[in-house]
Amino acid sequence: MVTKSGDKLKKLGVPWITKDGYLDLTKLPIDVIEAQAVGDDGEKFRSACQILGLMASAGRVEAGVFLSGLLKYFAGDTAKKQSVIEALGQVPTRESAESLFMELEKTTSSNSTRTYIDSVLRAFRSFPLDLVEGGFRRMLSDRRWSYRMKRKFMELLDDAEFRHQKPARSWSDDEQD
Repeated sequence: MVTKSGDKLKKLGVPWITKDGYLDLTKLPIDVIEAQAVGDDGEKFRSACQILGLMASAGRVEAGVFLSGLLKYFAGDTAKKQSVIEALGQVPTRESAESLFMELEKTTSSNSTRTYIDSVLRAFRSFPLDLVEGGFRRMLSDRRWSYRMKRKFMELLDDAEFRHQKPARSWSDDEQD
């Protein structure tokens, strides 16, 4: 039996809203979001980046590809790139990791770029070890990075290694043996 709200949603023709009233990001039309992401309104741009990140994390590959493209499209606009980088942090894929590492590699470390570099590093916080290990090892051997920056790379690498470890056996596991 279809509920009254389900009937209303069918009549509205919005398949991206579930019968329970939730947003289904796998069905949400992407074209309007993409238009907002290349428009002039800064608030709509930030919202579009966040939604694209959520869509990509829900399995919409095209949303992640579009976010990576936005990094190139806004190459000269650090503020907009920070919003894109934040969204890419929600998409722990090899392609996102490569895009983020490329951003680090082409950014000269200085007092004026520190905030930007920190936002790129924050984006890596949820990435699994296999996606970040090679990139951070490369960065650690690069002489252009300061000791402080290399310490940040090591902390992120250590965090990823810690998250990658299998959980230790608990006392209750021993009792079951």
